[in-house]
Amino acid sequence: MAIVSTTFSTAATDLLSQFGESATFTPATGSPVPGVYVLIKEELLEQPGGYDTTNWAQKTTLRCLLADLPREPNRGETFTVDSTGYTVEQVLENDNRFVKMVVST
Repeated sequence: MAIVSTTFSTAATDLLSQFGESATFTPATGSPVPGVYVLIKEELLEQPGGYDTTNWAQKTTLRCLLADLPREPNRGETFTVDSTGYTVEQVLENDNRFVKMVVST
């Protein structure tokens, strides 16, 4: 099982380093973490609408490897890519390998 986990971790790192962008994660407290690879994407996300309605909204998502961070990011913390800051609004998914967040610029 350890071999499978290592293989997935290596593949995930390779994927992000090839297709992602280098970012710096800045937590609310502590030192910034440079060299975090992220995938940034515009997505249509389902928003809670109440009763039997569904609302959709265009949002920017950011995905990175959880292992590259000291912990799961919190609301208000930032990732900087080139000179653009992306502020974490909400964590959508965390499968203990990747963390996917809604971010704003």
